[in-house]
Amino acid sequence: MDIGSLLQEHIYPAIVLGSLLEGETTVVLAGYAAHQGYAPLWAVMALTAGINFLLDLAWFWLGRWRGPQLMARFPALRRGVEKLTPRLHQHRRKAIFMVRFLYGLRTAGPIALGMARVPVREFMLFNALGAVVWAVLFAALGYAFGRVIAEFLGHLAHDEHLAAAAIVVAGLCALLWRYLRNRARARTR
Repeated sequence: MDIGSLLQEHIYPAIVLGSLLEGETTVVLAGYAAHQGYAPLWAVMALTAGINFLLDLAWFWLGRWRGPQLMARFPALRRGVEKLTPRLHQHRRKAIFMVRFLYGLRTAGPIALGMARVPVREFMLFNALGAVVWAVLFAALGYAFGRVIAEFLGHLAHDEHLAAAAIVVAGLCALLWRYLRNRARARTR
């Protein structure tokens, strides 16, 4: 079985699973797969927006239900919540919308918003708007990456292994950079 048929058969479960692990890289890869014809771009955008909306909603409810216990158990999460909380009430709607774009606050943000007892309807509205913009942006980046490959590297346009590996390596580099940065910050405290 080649990567093309594997993607054709499992693109949607891969998007859901990937969203649980690393959102941006998954959406960019899914956008690239859409360019290659493995799924319609609109379906990739809709699924990634929907699944990430639901994930943030789950974190929001978890923050309402068990926020203090989570902060006590996970110090890195506590730092993220403490970073967001002072500005939360001044710019609540912006925070709801933007939290998915802020590395390090992707999980802590909805938990902080839940702990702050932000109205559920308000959270759902601005979270949905943020999820749609985020999904469209990152899926479009992956799709554009596919177009660039097709334009400038025409003979490599259908070599999914190389392009997918480049996106995965970029995502892993971003994760490594974030991990090392957080470790360095933890040492200075």
